[in-house]
Amino acid sequence: MISKRVEQEELEQGAILQPKNDVVFQALFTRGKETITKAFLEDVLKIKIHKLDLDKSKDLLNDNKIDKNGRLDLRAVINDNVECDIEIQLEPHEKVLERFLYYWSKMYTANVQVGHKYTELRKTISIIIVDKEINELKDIKKAHTTWHIREDEYTKNVLTPYLQFDIIELRKAIEEYKENKDDEVLQWMMFFENPEDAEVKRIMENNEDIKEAKEELDEISRNDILRRMALKAEIERMDQEQRMYEARRDGRKEGKKEGKKEGIKEGEKKAKLETAKKMLEKGIQIETIIEITGLTKEEILN
Repeated sequence: MISKRVEQEELEQGAILQPKNDVVFQALFTRGKETITKAFLEDVLKIKIHKLDLDKSKDLLNDNKIDKNGRLDLRAVINDNVECDIEIQLEPHEKVLERFLYYWSKMYTANVQVGHKYTELRKTISIIIVDKEINELKDIKKAHTTWHIREDEYTKNVLTPYLQFDIIELRKAIEEYKENKDDEVLQWMMFFENPEDAEVKRIMENNEDIKEAKEELDEISRNDILRRMALKAEIERMDQEQRMYEARRDGRKEGKKEGKKEGIKEGEKKAKLETAKKMLEKGIQIETIIEITGLTKEEILN
């Protein structure tokens, strides 16, 4: 765990905050200028946005600075008829695609209650930016892929336009940018990866939207409360990585000792239970904990 002294040093250094950080991402695209979010969505979805309604009702950066609860994604309604969710996944797990589908389904059905008509359902788009390569997509070189339900053999037609996933893999995007520097989505990914990179400064000479995003990021970085929240989020992510590493390491040792593979699973489960306990203490809803950890309600509460 990081000490209070180290935390204070980080705050005093005044370095620019990183857009990939959950807190910073949401501050930039929800609490920042709406024109930035609109420009980003237009570049990713290749549509003209006439109206954009951002959902701030459960914003991580709510007005109660003591409240540590919050959502780590961005929800929006585009042109009054399209639901859109944007999120960054720094550490995608092996069931991350199933998690994307589960969350999309919750978004899709959220607008229809008992007694309502199917006509009230909206096209629902999930935009997911992943920091690491997704194993199922490793044979696809393109960084930005768009997914629908299609017929397999005969027509290749889209069954319904209401389902759409846009997945952007950051590491692929950085490589692809070298050969395609005019692509606006790849330019955004360069900004997310390192907003102070020399190449990003060159991009800003011709891309006013990213220039505006960088100016807003500079403003966010001067906010001490946001700096503390961003640092806390980063520390928690690093702690989780360390716990999972230790669980795998201890599980392997146990497995070798007993000649079984179950040791690894036990170590990972122990780490998940520790994480679930901390999430409960922070007031996170148990349904969200179940979704993230894969544990049952009984396992979490016992």
